Amino acid sequence: MKLVKKILKNILPYGIVQLIKNITINEQKDYLIYFANFGNSSLLNNFKIWSLLPTNKNVAVGDNCMLDCKILFESGSGNCIIGNSVYIGDSTLLCRSKIEIKDHVFIAWGCYIYDHDSHSLNYLDRIEDIDRQNSDYRNGLNFIQNKNWETVVSKPIKICSHAWIGMNVIILKGVTIGEGAIVAAGSVVTKDVAPWTIVAGNPALFVRNIK
Repeated sequence: MKLVKKILKNILPYGIVQLIKNITINEQKDYLIYFANFGNSSLLNNFKIWSLLPTNKNVAVGDNCMLDCKILFESGSGNCIIGNSVYIGDSTLLCRSKIEIKDHVFIAWGCYIYDHDSHSLNYLDRIEDIDRQNSDYRNGLNFIQNKNWETVVSKPIKICSHAWIGMNVIILKGVTIGEGAIVAAGSVVTKDVAPWTIVAGNPALFVRNIK
């Protein structure tokens, strides 16, 4: 079936391909089971939600959003809240605690927004992580099926209204991006960003204020 779709996509005009897709496939329906609220937003081709545990209503999206991102709940817990008129390109949101994105935010492609550390700072816990991963994988399970998340630090992330996050930005746990702030491409954000400022670099540092 995938081969047939690929052939048709290559030989038919773009408009006809989109028309057929709209008539025969409603990809949004596949993910609506995850949404507490969805509004009239659009899910683009790369959009995906994945959760280790059975589906839960842990995503809320407002109106007029365009989402091309992946939202991953690796521990099966967490909440992702997206406001109105938000664009998120082909980026990844990894949520265990809470990721909140307010209204009129632009997030480019290649970004990672990560509200937890993934592993413990204690090397003994990391040894246990790899042992569990090997065991789960060899038993035909998802390799993080039995991961011990109690050793992993998680803190909510908040991106306030009118912020712009450039391509390939990494935003780490506990960070608040202030209203109207701009994070330059390729930055790694480890601390809060003040409203109406530009930050850049690794780690991201103040560049200048915005009127």
